[in-house]
Amino acid sequence: MRKRKFTDEDLASIGGEPRVGEVWWCRGDSLRFADGGKVRPVLIVEVTSTGAVVIPMTTRKPASTPAVAVGHRGGQSWLTSTEIAVPAVDLVSSLGRWHGFESWRMTRR
Repeated sequence: MRKRKFTDEDLASIGGEPRVGEVWWCRGDSLRFADGGKVRPVLIVEVTSTGAVVIPMTTRKPASTPAVAVGHRGGQSWLTSTEIAVPAVDLVSSLGRWHGFESWRMTRR
């Protein structure tokens, strides 16, 4: 039997269990950006027992190449290069699955 990773309270607060390859709104406090509590989109790259490992996104195309654009329900964002572990309570709501995730993941290896 699969061990449940989130409590019922966690799932109720975030509207479901995050999955790898999905884009979620995340509270900025846990992302350690200068803008503090701004809610921003993140890409879920790993689900952990207490939350997820995410890559934050920005609405401005980064100067680094190659820049990876991610389309989601909130619009289009660009991946940053930082992976950050965040608690489940900081994942606010899902913006859907990024359809380019599998291709992107294969090129990262």
